[in-house]
Amino acid sequence: MDKFQELLWDLGELIELPLHIDSNRACNLLLDESLEMQLQMDERDENVLVCAFLADVPPGRFRENVMKDALKVNSDYHPFGTLAFIEKKNLLILQQYLPVETLNGEKLLAHLETFLEEAVEWKKAISSGATAPIKYHSVQGTPPPFMK
Repeated sequence: MDKFQELLWDLGELIELPLHIDSNRACNLLLDESLEMQLQMDERDENVLVCAFLADVPPGRFRENVMKDALKVNSDYHPFGTLAFIEKKNLLILQQYLPVETLNGEKLLAHLETFLEEAVEWKKAISSGATAPIKYHSVQGTPPPFMK
């Protein structure tokens, strides 16, 4: 049996929703009729790619500022994945690769919960005109010693 389909079935049982691979070897989900996400295997069948389509960001100053904030967020490790941009579609996405060998339905669900929390925060921020969720605009940590 295909490991990816098996994972989807296990996940589907946990969330009480039948999940299947489509003709493109992916599984698309629409959450709360507003957040579209996709699960698929990478080319080597080693990782599950989880992707959330966050927002259309047309060219202009706002896009530049969103991209700057996305790069800043990507500069640090985050367990939820990486922000990316699909220029052809003007689309900001959040993506994460998960090694298939370490996954089962429960572990995938746990990863998805964290991933979706972050995706929803970004989607809300962009739709409200912010360039990133508020938590990324606040100063965190201690200042360098020379600034005390």
